[in-house]
Amino acid sequence: MTQNWKSATAAFAVTTMLLGTGAQAFAASPEMILKNAETPSKGEVKLPARAVEIVAALEKLEPALKTLTYREIVSSDYDENQVDLFMSLPDDTEKSAYLIFDRHSGELLSYEASEFIWDENEKVTDEAIVQKAEKAVQELLGEKKRSMTDAPQLSKTVYGEEESFIYPNVYFPILLNGLEIDETRYGIDVDMDSGGHLLGLSFQPLDLTGIQVADPKKAVAKEEIQKQIFTPERLRYGYVWEGTDGKPGIEYTMRTSPVFDALTGKQIEVEWRAEEGDGKLHTSDIKDISLKPQGKPFIAKGATDQQILENLFGVDTKKLYTSYRKDEQQGEITYNWLNTNDYNRASIMVNEVTGDIGGYVKWAHIENLSVPLTKEQSLQKAITFLEPYAKKAEWQVEMYEGIKKEDEQYGFLFLEKQNGIPLMEYSYGVAIDPNKGQVVEFVASVPAEDRKYPVLKPSVTAQQAADIVSKQVPVKLTYIWPRSGEKNAPILVYKLDTSKGWPTVDAVNGSFKWGEYED
Repeated sequence: MTQNWKSATAAFAVTTMLLGTGAQAFAASPEMILKNAETPSKGEVKLPARAVEIVAALEKLEPALKTLTYREIVSSDYDENQVDLFMSLPDDTEKSAYLIFDRHSGELLSYEASEFIWDENEKVTDEAIVQKAEKAVQELLGEKKRSMTDAPQLSKTVYGEEESFIYPNVYFPILLNGLEIDETRYGIDVDMDSGGHLLGLSFQPLDLTGIQVADPKKAVAKEEIQKQIFTPERLRYGYVWEGTDGKPGIEYTMRTSPVFDALTGKQIEVEWRAEEGDGKLHTSDIKDISLKPQGKPFIAKGATDQQILENLFGVDTKKLYTSYRKDEQQGEITYNWLNTNDYNRASIMVNEVTGDIGGYVKWAHIENLSVPLTKEQSLQKAITFLEPYAKKAEWQVEMYEGIKKEDEQYGFLFLEKQNGIPLMEYSYGVAIDPNKGQVVEFVASVPAEDRKYPVLKPSVTAQQAADIVSKQVPVKLTYIWPRSGEKNAPILVYKLDTSKGWPTVDAVNGSFKWGEYED
C-alpha cells in the first residue's frame, strides 16, 4: 500500500508541475474549498460542489484529515473529465491524501491516504471495520452505488512477524445474474488499517453494454461437474513438514482448481493457468526413478553472474546476449540477459532468504531438431540436467504435456522421496522444448535445512481422499472474465470454492483441513 501511495503522490507531483499556475492551492476548510469552487479565478481549477460535500463527509469520518492543511486542486493529466485534490501537512508530504472526482458530477472516483496519518498500534474489531466501511461507502459514494453491490466481504493482508502490520480490505462485489464475477474486483473496495481508518476507497463499475451473457438457468447440473472434479487423478500425495497439529504428516491435496464451462460441462483451459495442464495425472504420467546424486549447488560459491547462466544452461553469455541487468530487492536477486536482434532472452532468480532458485531461457538462436524429442527422451534430458544437483537417489517424477499454450513443451516435476513417499516441499520443475532439444525453464524449491520425516503408515486411499474432499469443498457457479482480447464477455463456469483455503486430507487418519494456498 505504501508503494502504491508513493506512486500516486509522484503522479500528482508531475501533474502539478505540468499544469503550473493552473493548479489551485489553499489552506484547508470545507467553506474555503466551496468558496474557491463556486467562484474560481481565471485559470483556476473548479472543484464541483458535490466534491466539496464529499470532502466534508470524509473529514467527519476521519477527523485527522483536517490537519492536512496544505491542499491543491488540479485537472487530471490522464482524463480531462476528472479533477484531483491533494492534501498534506505543510511540512510533511508523507502524511497526505489524494482524491479523484468526476469533473462534472463531483462524484468520488477514488481516494487514497497515507497510513502514517494514524497511530499504527491502534486495533479495532472486525465488526467495527466492516461497519466503518459500510458507513464510508454510504456517505462518500452514495446509496445508488451501494445498491449495485452485495454484502461486504472482509479480508486481511498481514506484513511482518507476529502480525506487525495488518491491512483489512472490505469488498462489496457487484453481482451479475445473482452471481459474482470471480477473480475480478468489480464493485467497491475499501482499504483500512488495523485501527479502522480509511486508507483507500474505489468503485469499479461493470459495463455490459452490447455484451450477451450466459444465463445461469441453462447451466448443466452441478453433480455432473462434481463427478469430474473429485477423482484420485486430481490429488497429489506426499509428506508435508507441517501437517495435522503442525507436525510432519502425509497428505492428499488438490493439484489445481479446475474450471468447467457451465453450459457444456467440459473442462476449459484458462489461458493464464495453462502451465497447470488439466489438473489431473494418470498412473502412466507418474513414475519412480533412481538418480546418481552428485549434490552440487545450483549456483557455485563465488560464481560470477555470467558463470551462473553458463553453468546452468550451458550458454556463452558474451556471444548470445548484448545487454545484461542485475536487480536486487528485498532478498531476491534477478539476473537478466537480452539480445534484441534475435530475441534471445534469459533470466535467473534467486531468493536469498528461502534459497529458491528459478531460471528461464528462450533458445531463439537454436534451430529446431530434424526430429523432435519424444516425451521419454525429454525426460532423460531433464534427468541429465537435474542429476548433478540431486542429493538423494529416490525420486518421483510427474510428467505434463504442453504446459504452455504458446509453446510445445514437456514439463517434469521431480519430488525427492523418503521412506518411499514423495516430499511435497522438495520439488524441482524442469521444462523441455522437444523441438530445440534443450531445457528452457527450471525451478528449485527446497527448505534451507535438511529434514528427516518420521515413518508413518497411511490408511486412506486416493479414492477415499477424493470422496472426503467432495463432501467438504463446494463447487460454485460463477462468472470469470477472460484476460485475453479474444473474448469480450464473461464466461459462466463451475469451479471449486477455495475461499477458506486449499483442500487437504490427512492420509493417516482421514481428517480434512483447509490448508494454505499454493503459490
